[in-house]
Amino acid sequence: MVKTCRFRLSVLMIGKKYENMKNLFLFLLMVFIGGQSLWGQPANLVWETQSRNASESMPCGGGDIGMNVWVENDDVLFYLSRSGSFDENNCLLKQGRFRVRLTPNPFAGMSSFRQTLHLNDGYVNISSNNATVIIWADVFRPVVHIEVETKELTSMRINYESWRYEDRPVVSGEGQQCSYKWAIPKGLMTTRDSIRVGEEALTFFHQNPSQTVFDVAVDQQGMNGVKDELYNPIKNLIFGGRLSSDNLLFTGTRRGHYAGTEYMAWIYKSKKPTYKQSARIVLNAEQATVSAWETTLARTEKEINLAKDKQATRRW
Repeated sequence: MVKTCRFRLSVLMIGKKYENMKNLFLFLLMVFIGGQSLWGQPANLVWETQSRNASESMPCGGGDIGMNVWVENDDVLFYLSRSGSFDENNCLLKQGRFRVRLTPNPFAGMSSFRQTLHLNDGYVNISSNNATVIIWADVFRPVVHIEVETKELTSMRINYESWRYEDRPVVSGEGQQCSYKWAIPKGLMTTRDSIRVGEEALTFFHQNPSQTVFDVAVDQQGMNGVKDELYNPIKNLIFGGRLSSDNLLFTGTRRGHYAGTEYMAWIYKSKKPTYKQSARIVLNAEQATVSAWETTLARTEKEINLAKDKQATRRW
């Protein structure tokens, strides 16, 4: 802003002298060329210390997927969101929080630490002397990938953490994040998600009912006569996904607190320590039955080719 103001001031001070006009033209040309060079080769963002909490997270995304990634107390964490994931109150809900812990932990103690947002290629790299964790989203299909490579045999634990394991009342002030705003009906709830635990995969989703805040708005505006002609994007909408890996097994659940909010964690651990391992989160949002939603989810899973998908995403 300061630079912009100074530039505008300099323009106002230019007289009618031809020499000054030539200087101004040369200045603008240099700014344009310099800007093109900078924008063409974006600088990576590098952190050399862990974060205190989620407020110090790093953005990462692709397509319609967004993440907040950070390392806290030697754990790699990220929130996961996707466009269009609106609940029955028209509130945009995150898919959940994921926590990755490695044993032995390469980020503990005095080991080096580096977290890099690779802007040109669209991924986050977290590294130490002994390990590298890469997190990225496919821009062509709704899939998030977690890749881990270590110099010693390492076990990986991934927690899926959610506060929507039970119905939650929408309290005063929270109405601003949905369509009710300041007029929250008495007893309004954010309904719980559905969790399906598999031995090697966890499926999670939020399912909207047929009656939503859309119906309330239509009635309030006196438009029930044309209700069937109106586009309703949240009726029977199901959004969520599936966490899976070739080297993970379900080991149980636990409760915890983060940022003053209680949550439930579903925990998956490596079948055996290894030097290289990965996990994926496949997402789906669809106005359909649960079985149809799962069919689409499974079809996306079958289409995954890690090496080719990574190459295509980075090329894009």
